[in-house]
Amino acid sequence: MVNETMTRPATVFGKSAPGARMTKCAALLIAVALSIPTFVVLTLVDLVFF
Repeated sequence: MVNETMTRPATVFGKSAPGARMTKCAALLIAVALSIPTFVVLTLVDLVFF
């Protein structure tokens, strides 16, 4: 699977590096990118139907 390669440590020149992880900044950007359109859609639905 795709996630399998992300969890395995990568070995370069005999040194192991940890797998990729999402940073707090990336998590915040994803949360904002999902919450703003959701807010807009729900507000429009509320204005149109209620």
